[in-house]
Amino acid sequence: MRKMKKFTAIVLAAALSAGLAGCSSKNTATSEPAATEAATEAQAEKTGLFQAGTYEASADGMGGEIKVEVIVSDDRIESVKILSHSETEGISDPAIQRIPEEIKEAQGLGIDAVSGATITSEAILAAVEDCLAQAGADIAALKEKRLETQVKEDETLVTDVVVVGAGMAGLTAAIAAANEGADVIIVEKMGSVGGASITCGGEILAAGTEAQKAQGIEDRAEDLAEYWISVGGDQVDQEKLTFIAEKSAETVSWLADYGVEYGDVTFSYNYPNQNPLRNHSTVDGKGSSFILPLEQSVKDLGVKILLETPAVSLLKENGAITGVVCENGGRTITIQAKSTILATGGYANSEELMKEYAPAIGAYGTFLGEAHQGDGLIMARDAGAKIVSNGGAIVNPMDNGATKFADAGGIMLNVTPEGKRFTNENDYWFKRSAELYFGQGFNQYYGIVDSSFENDSFAEAIENGTVVRADTIEELAEKLDMDSAVFSETVNRYNELCKAKEDTDFGKPVTGLVGARKADLKEVSLLNSIEKAPFYAVAFRTTSVTGTFGGPLTTLDGEVVSTEGTVIPGLYAVGEVANGDLLNQQYPCSGTSIQFCATLGRQTGAAAANFAK
Repeated sequence: MRKMKKFTAIVLAAALSAGLAGCSSKNTATSEPAATEAATEAQAEKTGLFQAGTYEASADGMGGEIKVEVIVSDDRIESVKILSHSETEGISDPAIQRIPEEIKEAQGLGIDAVSGATITSEAILAAVEDCLAQAGADIAALKEKRLETQVKEDETLVTDVVVVGAGMAGLTAAIAAANEGADVIIVEKMGSVGGASITCGGEILAAGTEAQKAQGIEDRAEDLAEYWISVGGDQVDQEKLTFIAEKSAETVSWLADYGVEYGDVTFSYNYPNQNPLRNHSTVDGKGSSFILPLEQSVKDLGVKILLETPAVSLLKENGAITGVVCENGGRTITIQAKSTILATGGYANSEELMKEYAPAIGAYGTFLGEAHQGDGLIMARDAGAKIVSNGGAIVNPMDNGATKFADAGGIMLNVTPEGKRFTNENDYWFKRSAELYFGQGFNQYYGIVDSSFENDSFAEAIENGTVVRADTIEELAEKLDMDSAVFSETVNRYNELCKAKEDTDFGKPVTGLVGARKADLKEVSLLNSIEKAPFYAVAFRTTSVTGTFGGPLTTLDGEVVSTEGTVIPGLYAVGEVANGDLLNQQYPCSGTSIQFCATLGRQTGAAAANFAK
């Protein structure tokens, strides 16, 4: 079994990080467009720390260019403004607000990045540095100027329920607990709320909803439960999945009561043959449209949120969990609570936990935030919890090159690194990923096409090695380090099926809908012969991890179960940290995890509040 070489981040993330080094600038105090020329001129003319004026510059953040304006007098930074940006709402907000304020307050550039918004923070700092360089400043000296830190004393807080993590599960659990009359504190290690949910596609899977009925979609909760169970097999908790399905429509309405606005019921991303349609999309298709209304609702209910406050250990007394110990700004915050809810998300950024609980994934990368280190899983395990994991993860086939495909949707012939066809290429990408990992033992496949599929990006992709070109099938096999006879046989067999217009091997239709969303759907030919030279192989790496499976076993009420089969008093877990008995090797559908988090978050929050009474 061959595996691709390990890489630690997807190319997209690497490109984004690398983009921070390049800043474009405009000096509105002078007519010079180049920062270096402007800086030289300003250095010659200035009489104080700066050449007074208004300066603009930009740098690449996570979502694109961040443009800033800096106004300086002779001796002061008078203002720093963000003129425009395309960063993710919610995640970037603390950096967008705090970094300019802190630069002005410190009168310098020695500012720490905001946890969870490092790339955004560094882009703002880079753009401001560019502006100040234009103004003739001593950049090295400015980088030594920092905010005066006030050393705070350790603190002990007392509450009914403490929720560790402020993603979808944590926020819904906090709301449910507060509605039961509990005093609730949320601790979040990042500088903003949202976790992985804030970057999701803004979809929640549900059945039997009013929105479906309004669109003429016939669906039942029992059918949704049956679907989840069929994907998970005998490795999942059928009672829990049935409960979630039965509550799914109610949860969609509950979220609307707390400010979530929906658009149409649609199909999951890149799954146009989904039937029936179950994905209830937020009005703008963004995960932040789940998170931000829930954050406001939490605040309206009087719940205290402590940001940049990672939990490091659980408090334990006489076998019960009695709270959590956290860190914040170099001090310790001890929170004594009758109920502790772990809602810390997954472990996609922990290489050690990935190897232990998702070994089939092999090499992987993720664009999830740095928070996803498996903190809750480790704390629960240390407290004696039984850990359940079936080895899977949410993985998406990604072409990381210049061809601009997230997934071709069935247009190409898909083969393993051994040159063998392994799937119906038109199947849902989560299904194909699982087949590749667990059925074939690989985490990469190739999309094979001939010259009729060329596009403008192929030349760049060939240069960077993500597309391989050859004049013959045999040459292509050699370049891909495949057995030529095996690969040739695969291509010949596929061509026979294409000419017969019937895929009797894997059942791919002759034509079908391809597209990520309803707006870009196209009916295209799917059985396309590989005959016209030159031939191309597009490398698809199923190594973009957007979620993990596995964590402490819980009851339906979210109570954590010990290795001895008993409930650990006072300890609860919900969301991605505790989904090990809900998901097997394959992720069923986008919007599934959001539904799990929200429905079980409501259930767990209420149960934890009642235990605290």
